[in-house]
Amino acid sequence: MAALTVLPSASLCIRCQASSSSTSTREPYNLNQTLTVPEGTPAMKVMTGAVNALFSFQPFFKFASGQARKMIIERGSEIGYPWEPELARLRQFDWDAELKTVQNPDIEYPEYYLKPFHAYDTGNLSWDAALEVELAAKSVHANVFDPERKVLDPNGDIRLRDSYHEKLLQMLNFTPRAIVDLGCASGLSTFGLHQVFPDAHVIGVDLSPFFISVANFRVKEQAESLDQKSPVHFLHGAGEYTGLPSGAFDMVSMSLVCHELPRSATKEILEEAHRLLRPGGALTIMEMNPYSPLVQNMVKNVFAFTAFKATEPYFDDYRTFQLERAIEQRGFTFPTQAESSPRHRTMVAIKK
Repeated sequence: MAALTVLPSASLCIRCQASSSSTSTREPYNLNQTLTVPEGTPAMKVMTGAVNALFSFQPFFKFASGQARKMIIERGSEIGYPWEPELARLRQFDWDAELKTVQNPDIEYPEYYLKPFHAYDTGNLSWDAALEVELAAKSVHANVFDPERKVLDPNGDIRLRDSYHEKLLQMLNFTPRAIVDLGCASGLSTFGLHQVFPDAHVIGVDLSPFFISVANFRVKEQAESLDQKSPVHFLHGAGEYTGLPSGAFDMVSMSLVCHELPRSATKEILEEAHRLLRPGGALTIMEMNPYSPLVQNMVKNVFAFTAFKATEPYFDDYRTFQLERAIEQRGFTFPTQAESSPRHRTMVAIKK
């Protein structure tokens, strides 16, 4: 990988404001009001406890995760993204050679990262996970803007990410020139940030060398098509400690990462984000919104919750964790928040 050059601090000019029109026709709720942890009623706690106990039984976990994976693949075909043709194309490449160029052999994987995840026995440490992640994102987010989850939109994933960027443009009062994208997977979020901030140097960091291999491959594809060097780079590293220089970045972004972590890991990553940012730099997060009535209703539905838990083992820890308070306690301003979808929120906090 080429040496990573960190650009100077961001310009203080105000970026053009995006449209503030809502993507939802529902009556909005105030995300900046004082909120309580959505642990739910005693009956809800009993139900979620029972589901968690079921998932500790390995045969049930294997069955439930297999069914969830089958549903995701079938929905992909239904919205016009059949998996097999794209996977056949991707499998033609020499991925093992790509892996050797990006993998950091000194990384020690935390225990939480070695567990089955997203219906993969080896979690994100596999080629299946890396090659399928973009197809899975299109499938999973196809119904995210429909409160009833019945209408499938092939562009749901694009709309969700665009909504995040739109909210960023509304909430930031400077244009970042150096950005770190933590938990970047195969680079969907990283390339998206580059499109929004084309003059910025963007570094995507992920703990999976398989994801980083695919991301790095995408960079090469783009560089060849554009016949120029890309300002986007990828690094195999842990969000808890990236090894990047302190105080050198204007913005640290996390897109759909925190709900995939135990809260202990999230706290460590907030610590790292604070270290990476210059004073006045922005921590920006797009995540599932545990205060959304639709998310809370999903948790109350034993069938929907069981299907979700089959691929998201740390969701309970996330939904009962006051992320905004943890951000403030680490030395950021209390996050400004906005709805990104009926089930997601965007958060922006400034390093003090």
